Amino acid sequence: MVARASGVPDGVTEMKTSRRGFLGVAAATGLASPLAAALRDNVSTDWDSADAVALAQWVANGYATPSELLDEAVRRLEQVNPALNLLAQNHVQYARDQLATSTPTGAFAGVPFLLKDLGNELAGTITSAGSALHGSTVAQVDSVNVQRFKQAGVVIFGKTNTPEFGLALTTEGAHLGDCKNPWSLDHSTGGSSGGSAAAVAAGVVPMAHATDGGGSIRVPANHCGVFGFKPSRGLTAGSRGAGMSVGHIVSRSVRDSALMLELTAGYEPGAPYGIGLAASGFFAATLRAPKPMRIALNLTEPAVVIDPEVRRVVLETAAQLEAMGHRVEEATPGVDYGQLNAAQNVLMCTNMSAWLSRVEQLRGRKILEHELEPMTHMVRAAGDSYSGAERAAALQLMHAVGVRLGEFHRDFDAILQPVTATPAPKLGTIVYQAGDDIERYTERFRKVSAFTHLYNMTGQPSMSLPLGMSNTGLPIGVMLSAAVGNDARLFALAAECERASPWFNQRPPIRAS
Repeated sequence: MVARASGVPDGVTEMKTSRRGFLGVAAATGLASPLAAALRDNVSTDWDSADAVALAQWVANGYATPSELLDEAVRRLEQVNPALNLLAQNHVQYARDQLATSTPTGAFAGVPFLLKDLGNELAGTITSAGSALHGSTVAQVDSVNVQRFKQAGVVIFGKTNTPEFGLALTTEGAHLGDCKNPWSLDHSTGGSSGGSAAAVAAGVVPMAHATDGGGSIRVPANHCGVFGFKPSRGLTAGSRGAGMSVGHIVSRSVRDSALMLELTAGYEPGAPYGIGLAASGFFAATLRAPKPMRIALNLTEPAVVIDPEVRRVVLETAAQLEAMGHRVEEATPGVDYGQLNAAQNVLMCTNMSAWLSRVEQLRGRKILEHELEPMTHMVRAAGDSYSGAERAAALQLMHAVGVRLGEFHRDFDAILQPVTATPAPKLGTIVYQAGDDIERYTERFRKVSAFTHLYNMTGQPSMSLPLGMSNTGLPIGVMLSAAVGNDARLFALAAECERASPWFNQRPPIRAS
């Protein structure tokens, strides 16, 4: 527990929210009434049972300073990082320097926070993207999403482990080393936000930055037993290229995720995606039960073998949703996953090839063999082999599938599926292997993760909820997805599931204390 001499006794687990403390959060969000109702009797004074909203209340109430929270997060990081290898870049001194010269403001003022070492720039620091190619490149300015995180008040003190350029659905790589799952050290955290998910699961921070270009928020959340929400395409800053990747966070509580999206959502001027999407209402949605929904249960498309324990958890969730008043029925949107997978490979590989060519152009010399891992060389070679017509056809197919899903959601409010077909695989199972081409490589990892990438291609909001556990003690999540722009409605459903089957106190064997 981190607390100042405030008159709060050790062992107290609940406290009333003072008017000053409430205003510290609510004034920054314009959500005074819903936040008051949410926080009145729900702010823990114990770190292990506190989420980021609670930590912000500690600061607002004067029970802890941002520096004290930072010290506690660093202590916890030092406890577990030797076993988990979740940290990619250490910015503790950067954080302390920031606190020495300015006081954070915003709804999450003073809350310790970790960025993913991919998809963002923090001025004066390195973002390696998990690659030796960028291992010494220092950012000159903050990216827009980092600006928004800072405006939310978080204290950034490091970046988390990720595979090279986020190309893998497991956080294993030569440059940063393999990230270990706090539930079982010989299992994958998932990727590419594995370091962030491990940090949250192990109790270092209550939430951390993550990005999702094919499942990279939801798969690590699934494998590490935390909550992961992928917003609609373009709702947060940084969506580029084919628009498959979107940034947000992984967290232990639904309300942290909803409030952070409340603070960071909004069209990025000039961006190719996101204009017209509703950028508020996410937090308020978590405070009320959603209207009864019609939910499609999809266990047959794509046609992959689903582990019996995963199937059990999804079916248990379906039964629970019906008990909560929703209508669940088996239905599939009729997507040709052979075509979908081929189109994703074309888009992923050509995007990577174009980026690496741009790097070469900017630095005036070719990328050397040792500067990239074999997987990335393989992806680039595939990208170079595709024609412009093939990329155009892939984009056309992607957009056609988006329209198909839009039509499907006229009849169904949400889709219930597994996040992955199996619990977390062992390290080394789905990584690149010598001799792989893009088809063989993607075929291997799709035996584990075949469901998530559809919603990156259609741009839909999609989430992983940690509602189950395998007999061997590995988390099992379920995935719920909704139509583009229905993020708030999906948050309402997430909060309802969280109230019905609380997961917050589930703790992995490797955890900070």
